[in-house]
Amino acid sequence: MTQHDPALEVTGLEVRYSGVPAVKGISFTVGRGETVGLIGPNGAGKSSTLQALMGAVRSTGTVRLAGTDITGLAPENVIRRGLALVPEGRHIFGDLSVRNNLRLGLVGRRDSAGSTEDLDGVLELFPILREFESRAAGLLSGGQQQQLAIGRALLARPDVLMLDEPSLGLSPTAVDTVFEALQAVRAQGTSVLVVEQRAEFTIAFADRTYVLHDGEITLELSPEAAGDEDLLTKAYFGS
Repeated sequence: MTQHDPALEVTGLEVRYSGVPAVKGISFTVGRGETVGLIGPNGAGKSSTLQALMGAVRSTGTVRLAGTDITGLAPENVIRRGLALVPEGRHIFGDLSVRNNLRLGLVGRRDSAGSTEDLDGVLELFPILREFESRAAGLLSGGQQQQLAIGRALLARPDVLMLDEPSLGLSPTAVDTVFEALQAVRAQGTSVLVVEQRAEFTIAFADRTYVLHDGEITLELSPEAAGDEDLLTKAYFGS
């Protein structure tokens, strides 16, 4: 598989809850401008991995972003170094307007230069947000809220954008809209790490996909593997 200069390097990442390992010393990379998938059954450790990279849960191992060690930093400092997360469930502020939700993304920027241009860029990427920018975010559909959550994360101007189950609970049309936007994000040079429940879809979409099973990476797949049901079944269920 084609290798890229690393934007994100993870070495020996381990997460434990009450002494029980959820992530067991995994290592992987996300290249500059690359989209990497992370799939696996429920309880495999996917969300724990993203939370650990953000500094939101305790972990051991090493995390490097563009060659700089960010291990152990608090989430707000991780964001300022260039790593952003769109969490499962979106976590938008329903009582705030769409525009004010987006403006919260500016808080995590390394500098304020270009803020207005970037906000316009997000509204261009997600036209529905421009249409409803004065509306309370809680009144948006699930798909529209997911676009809002992604747009907010992009306004931190991350080098690596992470997404946890971006298609969860969305209609097929909304899923298509979200992943078309991610294609545009990738085309702009932002690296993407996406955790997804739709395994075959993710493998086809990403440049590379890691299979996580019982806290361990068991396989790395290319897009060509998306149609190999036998391989996917064995890798996904460990049988």
